[in-house]
Amino acid sequence: MNELVWIIDDEKELADTMAKYFGMFGLPAHAEYTADSVKIMPNNIRVVLLDINLGLQSGYDCISVIREKTPTAKILLISARSEERDMLKGYNLGADDYIIKPFSLQVLLLKVKNLISKENVGVEKYKDLIVDKDSMIIKRGEEIIKLKNMEFKLFMYLFNNRGKVLDKDDIILNVWGQGYYSDNTLNIHIRRIREKLEKYQGEFITTVWGTGYKFE
Repeated sequence: MNELVWIIDDEKELADTMAKYFGMFGLPAHAEYTADSVKIMPNNIRVVLLDINLGLQSGYDCISVIREKTPTAKILLISARSEERDMLKGYNLGADDYIIKPFSLQVLLLKVKNLISKENVGVEKYKDLIVDKDSMIIKRGEEIIKLKNMEFKLFMYLFNNRGKVLDKDDIILNVWGQGYYSDNTLNIHIRRIREKLEKYQGEFITTVWGTGYKFE
């Protein structure tokens, strides 16, 4: 599938109209009508238009599934609900934007284009890794690698300085801060990152004996 936009709305006629409209402007789109469709959604979709009211199911419940399946996709919630609490709930669950029914297709198209233009902010590709700094998510191939806060902070310091040999004291100072001296803590965090990042193949973090570590 080459769709850029995945539409999930139980109003079939509206969903089909949106898909056709996007196609007219060079944005291939696919329409689905139930919450269960997130299970078959490709993992390369760039924008998901998600209705909140999907019959007996809620679009809110789909957000975490989409984030798990396609962490870099942008989610635009569609709803007839105009109360602030509904919008805030969507944003707090991980949605990127919100539009209230009825809406102009022109306005919706602009929102989708804006989301696509912003999709690479904070996202960096290196070899077979996709690193989303804002969402603290690393993807290797089809696998999503989840790191804890300090693991991710350490990973990002190594990643941002890849190719350089980093002294252990320098790493500890920049990741944990002044006054923190624990080689053991650093070594444990490196081991945990390696276990998650290099589970199947390839080594990114190498040990430079007597000095520290290098990301390559």
